[in-house]
Amino acid sequence: MRSQQPDCSRWYAGGCLSGGVAFLKGLGLVHSISHMVGAEFDTHHGLTNAIALPVVLRFNAPDIVDKVPAMSRALGLDGTDFETFYQAICGLLDRLAIPKSLSEIGVPVDAARRLAEKAHLDAATGTNPRPADVESIERLIIEATTSGR
Repeated sequence: MRSQQPDCSRWYAGGCLSGGVAFLKGLGLVHSISHMVGAEFDTHHGLTNAIALPVVLRFNAPDIVDKVPAMSRALGLDGTDFETFYQAICGLLDRLAIPKSLSEIGVPVDAARRLAEKAHLDAATGTNPRPADVESIERLIIEATTSGR
């Protein structure tokens, strides 16, 4: 159906593009790992993100330390240091009964290398605050699978 108001169509298309760009900005390793885990093991994307988040937060800590105070204030935390923020996130995940590790949702540790190689190629990896190679991603997946938070 062709719009009778071409300017509206142009603005609508621009809004869609802006939404897509905004959605992809800064997803990082949490999402690239979750994309691959979900694709291979049919896990729920949001749940997989929640399980991967603490491990990736620790990995990213050196590169996000300047953003932690603002995130801590947004959560209403008393402290603004990384450890206080990290523990608050883990506490929230515990209260929501989020599994502590990927193995609890059926992801075997022997899939870590394969998942890491694929996650490294995912577009979201390029937006991670801290650069990561395949080996780093593999270590994160192993940690998220064996011990988690």
